[in-house]
Amino acid sequence: MDDPAVPSPQSDKNRDTQGVDLGLSPDPLLCLSPDGTVLAANVRATEMFNCHARLLIGAHVGAFLEGLAGEAGDPSAQRLLRVLESDDGSPIETVAHRLTGESIPVEVTAMRQDFQSKPAIIVALRDITNRKKSERVLTNAKETAERANFAKLDFLSQLSHELRTPLSAIIGFGEVMRDEMFGPLGVKIYQTYAADICKSGRQLADVVERIIDVASLEGRMAVAHTRSADLAEIMDRILAAQAAAAAIQGVRLNHDLRRGSIPVVLDDETLEKMIGHVVENAIKYNRFGGKVDISARVQHNAERDLDQVILRIGDNGMGFSTDKLRQLQRSIDSNQQQTNGGLSLCGAFLHLIGGSLSISSAPNLGTTATLTFPQRYDGRWRP
Repeated sequence: MDDPAVPSPQSDKNRDTQGVDLGLSPDPLLCLSPDGTVLAANVRATEMFNCHARLLIGAHVGAFLEGLAGEAGDPSAQRLLRVLESDDGSPIETVAHRLTGESIPVEVTAMRQDFQSKPAIIVALRDITNRKKSERVLTNAKETAERANFAKLDFLSQLSHELRTPLSAIIGFGEVMRDEMFGPLGVKIYQTYAADICKSGRQLADVVERIIDVASLEGRMAVAHTRSADLAEIMDRILAAQAAAAAIQGVRLNHDLRRGSIPVVLDDETLEKMIGHVVENAIKYNRFGGKVDISARVQHNAERDLDQVILRIGDNGMGFSTDKLRQLQRSIDSNQQQTNGGLSLCGAFLHLIGGSLSISSAPNLGTTATLTFPQRYDGRWRP
């Protein structure tokens, strides 16, 4: 004889007034009263909890599902029961306790439904043990990758430090010989060699710095030192650093920023370095006797409800063809830091802080880089 406590397709007691049949579901099902008492359970449910239906019927669901039990007034019990009663179909992750003492993670989905002409909650359970195992594997893999990125960044930082010291000496002594500070070298060609040593040393130092920047951005491991700064002061320092290169190219550097007009709160050191890359490109690819004009303004972004800085750096150089411009913008948008030097590196940094870099250009009409970034940034890297 069938146990009347276990619903089956042949029993009228298994059906509510709207024809719901617990026995037809491939998932474990419980029928609960509004206070959490188990009214009925299908065979799948008895198999999940590894107990006879008689032990389920009449018991409170909290005896089998973690977090649903509690004394009267218990906020967690009331909250979870309210979620079950909400009938919005949202799954709840919790833990099911078997009679053997074993606990398994489950996903609970509930809906309100009449059962035997009385209000009830139909609860579907799903064993998510395998999913949880996969999540743990992915989490462990992510943590391992992050540790590897930290180790790589630490190694590159140490390498950078070890290279900077001898490079500084090489460049310094090269300048001494190039400028004949302690007397003539005797043979003029030596002065040319010394100038080449200085130039090569600076290029190598720039490469080392670029490697560190790329590693930091690729690994999302860069540390943001958020602090207050003034954009005009940042631009003054950048133009002072680029003045020598601009003089060699005969390029005039201009900006219309007034001190204190655009205060920012972000990682100003990294921002200064990234803007410097863009200015350096504007000088490098400009025509002799050209100019670089820099302007900035603050604009409110209504969609994101924040103030953004719009910084434009334009030159009147040879510009890019349509195909070259499209290729350049594609590399910036895809964060390919290994190509196009400082522009792609700057684009990757702006992406991390919720900004963007766009390039407009035309042959013989020059190029304009537009940097958009939050005026205030909380210091958290964007994934």
